[in-house]
Amino acid sequence: MAKRQCADCGGESVYHGVEYTAVLLDILFLPVFSLLLDRMLYPALGRPGGTSSLTARLYAALVYARLGIFLDEPDDKTLLLDQVLWQEAKRRGIGMREFRLLGTPNNTFVATLPGGKTIAFYGIPPMPAKAPAWWINNKSILKKKLGALGVPVPRGGSVFRLPAAQKIFNTIDRALITKPAIGSASRHTTMHIKNKEELKTAFASAKKVSPFVIVEEELRGCVYRPTLVGGTLIATLRRDQPFVVGNGTNTVEQLVEEENKNPKRGGPYFSPIVLNKAADAELRLQGHTRDSIPPMGRRVQLHPKINWAVGGTTTDVTDEVHPENAALFERVAEILGLSLVGIDFIIEDISRPWHEQPGCGVIECNDMPFFDNHHLPFKGEPRDIAGPVWDLVTP
Repeated sequence: MAKRQCADCGGESVYHGVEYTAVLLDILFLPVFSLLLDRMLYPALGRPGGTSSLTARLYAALVYARLGIFLDEPDDKTLLLDQVLWQEAKRRGIGMREFRLLGTPNNTFVATLPGGKTIAFYGIPPMPAKAPAWWINNKSILKKKLGALGVPVPRGGSVFRLPAAQKIFNTIDRALITKPAIGSASRHTTMHIKNKEELKTAFASAKKVSPFVIVEEELRGCVYRPTLVGGTLIATLRRDQPFVVGNGTNTVEQLVEEENKNPKRGGPYFSPIVLNKAADAELRLQGHTRDSIPPMGRRVQLHPKINWAVGGTTTDVTDEVHPENAALFERVAEILGLSLVGIDFIIEDISRPWHEQPGCGVIECNDMPFFDNHHLPFKGEPRDIAGPVWDLVTP
């Protein structure tokens, strides 16, 4: 079954029906499954990202039966996240192998720690933590819980029908954003919604991949990704929409052509800036077209989303984070009970305290963040996250 090309999916199209069903099952059954997993299955087999010598032996048996294989070195199908972990494991004398059932990559690994202990894990090795809350990946519940504890979050909520979305629209005096209730990675997310006709179109887009739709105020500023290990803020990235900076001579299109010559835009993360209908709409909002000549130093944004597939980039800003903002991020990690968490936080100036800036807040959290992007930022200093992760695994 081939994926349909979908402008709302950006560069990473998904099967709409499959995505919708997965979100529906998450909403209906995740609380029950989480309880069963925490009390029954995880103690026996190990939590995803958790330890289990029994699971490691099971993988070895499957390899012996020729139903699976072990890789002793990463290949081009191994996720960059796990390549980073693998490199650090080697440096520490930790033996790490990737297990592939029937030869299919599935982000599953076995590691032999100093002292001989063997662990099996999915994606990220196990770290000590209290049991995390089941609602971490449900954006609506997450923001209700955090908001009730004084953490800044956007106003709005999760709705099933358009009239409920319109009711939220009537109570918020600024632009709105809509997105699927769970998951998404910016797919079927719409920004800058200023009237009910735009809301109707945006709601229908999100509804294609999720039965419930988040409708909330559009916060002010850039999207930042602080990543915390063991409750401590280790690194922070600013995620930027694709943009160019005017020089007073070249048109927007010429500036884009020049920017796309940057060798980092050839992968593994970053892509050329795409000039399409979404880019044209974003330019119009700023009073520009592709033929405009922006003045010297004028930043011109070329897409409402931060996806790398449309030309978005990252900049390390770890040294700019105000101590009060760092304390807020660490409090969120404590609330969630996670040893590793990535927080998506919108704020205008990360170097100033959050409580001095209206319109900032947490928009979501990730309990298995792709922290390899800290190791390979588009701009700024690379930051080591894999090291602190292994420090917790092998204290």
